[in-house]
Amino acid sequence: MEDRRTLPSTEVSERPHSAVGDGLIRASTTVAVVGIGGIAAVVSFRHALAVVQAHGEDGVTGYLTPLTIDGLVFTASMVLLDAARRGDRPPALARVALALGVGATVAVNVLHGIERGPVGAVVAAWPAVTLVLVVELLMGMIRRGRVSATTADVDEVLVVAQLDHGAAAGVENELVMPVDERPAVRPVVESPGGEVLDRAAARLAALLDDEAVDEGDGSASPDLDPVIATACDRFAGVLATGGLPSVRALRQELRIGHPRAVRVRAALAGRERAPGVVATG
Repeated sequence: MEDRRTLPSTEVSERPHSAVGDGLIRASTTVAVVGIGGIAAVVSFRHALAVVQAHGEDGVTGYLTPLTIDGLVFTASMVLLDAARRGDRPPALARVALALGVGATVAVNVLHGIERGPVGAVVAAWPAVTLVLVVELLMGMIRRGRVSATTADVDEVLVVAQLDHGAAAGVENELVMPVDERPAVRPVVESPGGEVLDRAAARLAALLDDEAVDEGDGSASPDLDPVIATACDRFAGVLATGGLPSVRALRQELRIGHPRAVRVRAALAGRERAPGVVATG
């Protein structure tokens, strides 16, 4: 009787998106950030330079001091971005540094325009606010892109894990139930963008082909004979008492996967039932 194995059905949520569209959005956003950020950085630097020079710092020191303010904002933002890309908790010091840098940038620009009244202070502070916002918007876009890529990787792993688990359950059913009495399983169907599912199905098909088991008597295919012999040797004490090692014990001791451990255990059970068979290494 022909044994037609079908893969367990797995629902995969696909979010189709255009890679070209995503690339255009990222490229245009980067250009806008670089352009607006460059303008805001120059204006903010000139305001800070004027305030620093007006309060006694001149020469090289006067030019370098404003850079420490904007540099602090940039460094703190990059540390937070690195933590997000690694999936780590953002360092508290980086948050404090970012807050201090933003506060110092806004304060020095407000000081530059305060002598012209409240409106002058707002106008002078606007470039600093713009610079901080565009940088943080860019960092947020990069962080979200990283999270999306990680989520896609996790989804692929979950699909493969579900298929492997279904394969193991199917093997257990095959060992105890005739082919005609096995529960019907819906085959995997193609879905738009189902490249991930195709790879998982191919992997499972290879697994089933490489580790096939003969029906009925629990005997294993020839490629399992060395593994079964090793199991008989390492679990000789358990087998001598008429017991069987658990699937978990077989996996840990022989370093094999769950489907193969199930097959080895079934083969050991068949040897125990067969008359005149002695389970020795």
